[in-house]
Amino acid sequence: MTETKTSAPSVIDVKADSQEALATSQFVHRKILLRLFLGWFFLSLTNGSIVLWLEISRFQQFVHALALKESAVLSGETPYDLEQLDRSTSQYLTNLAQQLVKRNFLVVELYDANKQLKIEAVRQGQETTEQWINSHRHQFPQRGDFFKEFHFTQGKLLLLILVPIKGPQHALIGYFEGIYQVDQETQDSIKDELLHTLLLIALSITFTTLLMYPIVLTLNRELTKLSTDLLTGNLELMNVMGRAIAERDSDTNSHNYRVTFYALRLGETVGLRHENILNLITGAFLHDVGKIGIRDPILLKPGKLTSQEFEIMKTHVTLGVDILKQSSWLSGACDVAHFHHEKYDGSGYPEGLKGEAIPLNARIFAIVDVFDALTSKRPYKESWTVHDALAELERDSGSHFDPQLLRIFVSIAPALYQEVTGIQESQMIAMVKRCISRHFLTTAIGAKPQSQMS
Repeated sequence: MTETKTSAPSVIDVKADSQEALATSQFVHRKILLRLFLGWFFLSLTNGSIVLWLEISRFQQFVHALALKESAVLSGETPYDLEQLDRSTSQYLTNLAQQLVKRNFLVVELYDANKQLKIEAVRQGQETTEQWINSHRHQFPQRGDFFKEFHFTQGKLLLLILVPIKGPQHALIGYFEGIYQVDQETQDSIKDELLHTLLLIALSITFTTLLMYPIVLTLNRELTKLSTDLLTGNLELMNVMGRAIAERDSDTNSHNYRVTFYALRLGETVGLRHENILNLITGAFLHDVGKIGIRDPILLKPGKLTSQEFEIMKTHVTLGVDILKQSSWLSGACDVAHFHHEKYDGSGYPEGLKGEAIPLNARIFAIVDVFDALTSKRPYKESWTVHDALAELERDSGSHFDPQLLRIFVSIAPALYQEVTGIQESQMIAMVKRCISRHFLTTAIGAKPQSQMS
């Protein structure tokens, strides 16, 4: 029976660790896929937009060239004086204009150098298009430049062009203006070619993205392993320091784990941000690190300290801050180490801070530290019941402790106490380690612990 009791928690622990590892692996895969999808989407959108712009420009040039080729019969150099057209010349030019509107032009107009309309031809049934050109009437270009303007209306691609007509010695003698309609076959060909080009780009980017996935996954796996190893080393160092402090202070290392667990759960319940949770965990483990610098006769004195000795004892908070500031990774613990002896009414030390001027992490830790001290058995006292301990804390609500935080802690404390005391000490430490590690190690892959209520 004994062997069965011993092995069962081990199986449970292994299963829990396996589930956690699987969940982390799945999160990594989802995160990589999401980032690759965002990269694919951004590249597809950017490259597609650039190619679309280039292709549209190319097709516009193509259509413009077609329009110029057809209009050359009227827009080329001509010996006719457009300002003084006789009847036969006018009829001849009108016939040429009629030939253009029978092909791809909807409207053709000839102007003299003074911009007076001389010849006009409109395809039958396109009178509304003539009205449309009047609504889009433009200023004639300076210096006789070409003018073109594309419009897509009622499913038709139209090109409005204005071509200067040059006479002898390239003198400006008039203007050719027309509305060129791209025939349906050419329009469909342009559309198909554009879609094929965009599809080819999308497929190329997709194929490249899929090729990158195993590469990114491998690199991320290696990076995560390095980050995990580094964080694991830091957590082990934190644990060693906490144990050393506990041994120095004739305390048990399990105290560090319990107060850290209580602080973590209270922090999660009140909605601490992820970064503050990490600092709270570190601070809970190393809150008394400054006691390393207190001499044994004072630190280990069994009786009550004199006022002078107590003043020396109080310096452990500043000593702790000096130690923690030497490490950027541990510096976040300074709030707890420095201010966990402050009291809500301002009667604490070392700064005599009052109310919410005391950092939130320190106010949280002050509650759980006293609670664990009361409910733990020590050589000089028996453990209190949870009910008696919480009653004692509530007597100091508003004086020693933040009333709002204490009210929240009172509501969750019985369940938390049962969670850490209903199992063997080794199991409790293993459980708390997993809770702590989950918050730190998920930082390596940018995950947010599911238990965090931010």
